[in-house]
Amino acid sequence: MITRECIAQWGRLIKPKTFVIKDTYSIGPITNLTNLLEGIFKITQPSDQSATENSTAQKSWFRGFHFIFNCQTNQHLGSDGYDNYQAPVIDNHQLYMRRLWAKGAIQFVQPPELNTAMKCTEQVKTVKPFNEDVFVDIERKYTTSEGRELLVENRTLSYTNRLYAPNNFPKLTHHEPLVTFKLSPIDLMKYSMLTYNLHRIHFDARYAHSIENLPTLLVHGPFQVTLILYYFSLQHPDLVAHYFKYRTFEPFFVNEEAAISIIAKGANEFELTLFHPVDKTVYLQGTVKCKKPET
Repeated sequence: MITRECIAQWGRLIKPKTFVIKDTYSIGPITNLTNLLEGIFKITQPSDQSATENSTAQKSWFRGFHFIFNCQTNQHLGSDGYDNYQAPVIDNHQLYMRRLWAKGAIQFVQPPELNTAMKCTEQVKTVKPFNEDVFVDIERKYTTSEGRELLVENRTLSYTNRLYAPNNFPKLTHHEPLVTFKLSPIDLMKYSMLTYNLHRIHFDARYAHSIENLPTLLVHGPFQVTLILYYFSLQHPDLVAHYFKYRTFEPFFVNEEAAISIIAKGANEFELTLFHPVDKTVYLQGTVKCKKPET
């Protein structure tokens, strides 16, 4: 049995640590992710064909593209394939079988210049037991090599030993879809490759079902965030995301119908919802605050 003292002990060990991951903001991954998203949304005539590589790179920063840079190094893989460097472990023994993306927030400060070095400094901020599970809050600060702040991301992962079971009372929405789409196993594989993500629930259907009791492959949490921010940027090209806070509700599985709605909530503030277009089950929902682009 995993005790609260066991979790508290791990929390005391992990919270003082910082993890620094270096990368370069380059056009190759940006182009690959853009091509993936254009295929999903069936964009046959990209709206910014005349854009320079640098302007494309700067716009992409506000669309959730930071997830494909400064990724985990995969030095200490768990049984599910994901890096255990920020997971609850005692004496190199993992305490939980499953990990899930729960919620997050992104503060967009400014985009990096193309082909410049940047680093991401990560730190576990809080460790919160809840019944037999635990929630781990991680802060990630992106900066230039000179220390100029680019973006601050907070993400919360939940860890559990409970197998997946469908929710009999899922959160529903009354919104109507602006767009509908499906994600294929190949789409998920491409995103896993772009994010150096070896989490098996995204590409190994046999593992997902036999070990975690998932019906099929699960769509990545950050992929859902990028999908919704990218589509928002297509609908509101005159606005730039400044802050996005979101949470997941129900699992979004491969080959499922998905839809996006955008509802204005105030001056340059919108509620973004990713959901099933027929039964209205909400996968992910958040609020984005925007500003006019600097000229």
